[in-house]
Amino acid sequence: MQIDVRPDNQLSLHILRCAVRAETAARNSRFIAQLVSLESLAEIRVHVERCRAEHPAASHVVHAAVVGTSINSLQYSTSDDGEPKGTAGRPALEILRSSALTNVVLTIVRYFGGTRLGTGGLVRAYADAARAVLQAAHTEPLVERSAIRLVVRYEAYQGVRRALSAGGATIMDEQFGAEVSLSASVPFSGLEALRLAVRDVSRGTVSVVVVSE
Repeated sequence: MQIDVRPDNQLSLHILRCAVRAETAARNSRFIAQLVSLESLAEIRVHVERCRAEHPAASHVVHAAVVGTSINSLQYSTSDDGEPKGTAGRPALEILRSSALTNVVLTIVRYFGGTRLGTGGLVRAYADAARAVLQAAHTEPLVERSAIRLVVRYEAYQGVRRALSAGGATIMDEQFGAEVSLSASVPFSGLEALRLAVRDVSRGTVSVVVVSE
């Protein structure tokens, strides 16, 4: 498995709406490509092993993955799984990168058809398999979000809740004690507007603390 971290030149990132599969062929070899969402590179092994279990007679299970929520923090992983170096995972990754998708793993299962494809043929075959599954994929823009925390007095709770909802925040956790502790995620682009709204509705008694960006 090869992993690297580097910036990408895409202007905006997208995520996969649902898993998708496509099949191609080259000189009697079958290539079954699948795109699945994931949150970290640590999850790759699970998806690859699942593919192996589904296709025990396959010759190779190649993967390419992209993870990250911002252009400058993308992480990449590839594997040729026994194919000649650079002929499988790398061309699949290049196609995946050009799609601007993130938080996905692309697995390509190959059933050998009896005819060797050669280095150039393998590169084309794996790139074609990647293109086929990407063409079938349904995606949506990735909304970069910040994790926030707030401590709210009960008299301000309903107003703060409404401000969070209006600001597109997702409540992750609420703890009720002497005061209410709220954990939420909010679109990064709306963070400053939310700070102002929360300050206004709470009359300055509540501050938005950013946990992570």
